[in-house]
Amino acid sequence: MGKKKAVTFFLSVVISIGLLLFLFTKIKFSDFMQTFQNITIPALLGFMFFSLLGSGLRAWRYKWLLLPHAIKWKDILMVTFIRNLFVDLFPARIGSLSYIYILNKRLKYSFEASSSTFVIAFLFDFLTLSPILIMAIFFVGMGTASFSIPIMVLISVIFFLIFFLILWKAIPLSNLFLKIYSSFLKMTKLRKKKWADFSIEKIKSSMDSLEQIQKRKIYWPVFLLSLFIRIAKYTSLYLLLFSLLHSHGMLFNAVNFFKTVLGITGAELSSALPVKGIGGFGTWESAWMLTSKLMNFENRLAIISGIGIHLISNLFEYALGIISLLVLYLPSYDKRRK
Repeated sequence: MGKKKAVTFFLSVVISIGLLLFLFTKIKFSDFMQTFQNITIPALLGFMFFSLLGSGLRAWRYKWLLLPHAIKWKDILMVTFIRNLFVDLFPARIGSLSYIYILNKRLKYSFEASSSTFVIAFLFDFLTLSPILIMAIFFVGMGTASFSIPIMVLISVIFFLIFFLILWKAIPLSNLFLKIYSSFLKMTKLRKKKWADFSIEKIKSSMDSLEQIQKRKIYWPVFLLSLFIRIAKYTSLYLLLFSLLHSHGMLFNAVNFFKTVLGITGAELSSALPVKGIGGFGTWESAWMLTSKLMNFENRLAIISGIGIHLISNLFEYALGIISLLVLYLPSYDKRRK
């Protein structure tokens, strides 16, 4: 481990431990443990169902985008579970790049097919955030002065337009990136390196693959599928929130779905931090608490539910991802895959 990585890892550990210890000073540990002991099983099973549904829809989107390169359902599902495992482990969501690595290195799909489908899926993930977020802002904002609806909607619209333009102008922007990258290599005299030509060739191949996806004119269906992926995700976490808070007297209709959407969105923004807690622990819960506080959520329940949601959802995804890794890297899997 290099010095820089060691420092980053050390800071992440300190951040996780420090923030979690701080949050636990605000609640009784007995309340926290009792919440888990009294968790509502039907709602917990509902969380698992919709979480698996969301992963299945995400795998379907990858499978569709990869065409005409066929991939078996069992393979793309395991790739998706592994991607879900790593996405929150590293800062700025760079763990999602595991999708490219597993497809390319383990399943032997070309780098350009892997990278181009990753870029499209990544852009649609962000593109579908704004419509649901705007709806949640309106529903939560009605009858409360906790935040300015016009400002929040404006930010969401700007966010949507930015990613729409990136998707729409993906090829021209890729050409621009290639020119800047080539100029950088020449300026730093790295152009003579063997890997320089290789990297430029891979970028060009990825651009060609990206252009082929655009020519298929499937963006509207992919957008709708991406919307369902996001809805499945929010529904699963909404049910998980209810399963945790039911023992505290929160009825199903009292656990507001749209407040959950805003809380999760606010918490997930912490993943963009250059340095965060290990697996996002500490930073995710703190962001959830702050977002929930803006919506007049009780502080104690915000902390308990934040830690509970993050812990259970991560353990579920980690279990699926680790099992998928073990299966995918079995020496005998190559024979069974054929």
